[in-house]
Amino acid sequence: MSYSSLLNFGTADIVLVSVFGAILIGFIIYLCFVPLKNYFTALFSGAYISSFRLISIKNRKMVVPTIVNAYIMSKKSKLNISLREIESLYLSGGDVVEVLSAMNLAKSSNISLSFDLASAIELASHNIMPIVQSSINSQVITIENISAFAQNDVEIIAKIKASVKTSLDKYINGLGLDDLKSTINSWILENISKTKDHKDILKEPNKSLLSNLDLRVVTQKSMYNVIDINVASVEVGRDLNAERDLKSAEKEKVYASIEAERRKNAEEIKELRMRTKTEEMKSAVLEAEADVPRAISQAIKEGRFSVMDYYKLMNLQADTAMRRAIINGKNDSLDDDDDEGDFF
Repeated sequence: MSYSSLLNFGTADIVLVSVFGAILIGFIIYLCFVPLKNYFTALFSGAYISSFRLISIKNRKMVVPTIVNAYIMSKKSKLNISLREIESLYLSGGDVVEVLSAMNLAKSSNISLSFDLASAIELASHNIMPIVQSSINSQVITIENISAFAQNDVEIIAKIKASVKTSLDKYINGLGLDDLKSTINSWILENISKTKDHKDILKEPNKSLLSNLDLRVVTQKSMYNVIDINVASVEVGRDLNAERDLKSAEKEKVYASIEAERRKNAEEIKELRMRTKTEEMKSAVLEAEADVPRAISQAIKEGRFSVMDYYKLMNLQADTAMRRAIINGKNDSLDDDDDEGDFF
């Protein structure tokens, strides 16, 4: 284009070209900021989001695909959740896709779950999907070693099994699983302690332990609803009556042992006294025997007993001793003959 041709353009044409150029440059710059892929994804999915809104989302350091996919999911599922609510949950640190998935699961199971409640559960636990699943499918909890004494002093040890579901409405402010177990445990302990005879519990455990168990009261402050509860097992523990009898028998055994020891000591003392008395009598006999020669000697000196009388006395004693020896010898011989006869 020659210089003369440029002079033919009027001022209005130059202005028009400049404005068009500025608009074109601005549009190119605008397209550089708009996430076009996410824009068209939302547009063709029936969840229109304006380009300026997408730029705003991008400038606030949010992950645009996540927000767009969450908004599309809410529209497809007819959850009627606004884009502002989705943005607010994301900025609060919640997983918006997980929340919407949990809401879809609850909706398909005919469980009421609002976006506000779902957001609160997600922000409180960051684990909303398993919580919603636990509100649909029941879980079995076991309470073991519940022990108490019946009124007849016999210990009962029970094991309880219960099927529970999470109550989403009470999840935020409700008490947890340990508190529910503690409450049930208290009821069972009270029922055991009120039973007069432990055999009644063994015959009908469910009737004895669960008859007056009010599940509405038990789950009033809990985040769980008890669907079913039953006694899994019952067994007998300690028997205080038997323990008392055993202790009494042990005491009686100790007392009897002490009494036997006392009697033994008394017999030993009595035997010792008899031995002492026997020794005293032997001493008296020996002493008397020692007086005989002195008495004979004194009698001889005084003339009341002659020497011949003494020798006669000695011969008499010797003869008596000999006769005794002969008799004893014959008796021994007869005993030997009897033994030989028995042998043959």
